[in-house]
Amino acid sequence: MVKRGAIALGIVLVAATACSGGDDGGGEKQPPPQDTLRRASTAMRDLRSVAFTLSTEGDPGVPVRSGDVRLLRNGDAEGTLNLQQSGQAVEMKIVALGETFYVKGVTGGWQRYPKQLAAAMYDPSAVLDPNRGISRLLSSVAQPEAEKTEKVNGKDAYKVRGTLPKDVVAGLIPGLKGDVKGHVWVGTADHRLLKVKGDVNGGSVTVTFTEFDKPYKISAPA
Repeated sequence: MVKRGAIALGIVLVAATACSGGDDGGGEKQPPPQDTLRRASTAMRDLRSVAFTLSTEGDPGVPVRSGDVRLLRNGDAEGTLNLQQSGQAVEMKIVALGETFYVKGVTGGWQRYPKQLAAAMYDPSAVLDPNRGISRLLSSVAQPEAEKTEKVNGKDAYKVRGTLPKDVVAGLIPGLKGDVKGHVWVGTADHRLLKVKGDVNGGSVTVTFTEFDKPYKISAPA
């Protein structure tokens, strides 16, 4: 059986790593990093939906090694996660809908779980909640430093290094043992968060955001 915490953790790793951001690398002077993060926080605050892909390097000590998820503001979500369990790779499909989680492994059909089982570890509706999710995390980055402007999926983005204090994410991500350091990439045109790379437990987790405000229709699996 898939571990309960893994279901929710896969959806929330976007927030777990949304943490971090010197010098300009292309001759273009960057705005102060505090302004970049503030604008990103504002831009992400009113999102109705978002898609993200997740990948890991090394051993960051998290069960989800990669994933592709689409998420609505109310916490409904669907996607595919690749987990590492007992030294083996396990792929599963998930659908979070209202008060129910649906999970399907490589073999067998869909299994249904009450939302509170996952909520004991994490409430996915927090991810796009302006007071608990990505927006608040961006506004909480400590000691931000502008680095350079880079391309993310063809878009120009400000790269910022920084630290996300543990107490900000303690209620969102179980098991964190300290602050998370890494980088964020914020679009120069619309100030939306395009990518995050966080250093976690000796490894790293990278999350790339796409398809902002798409009209996803998430329904229960047949």
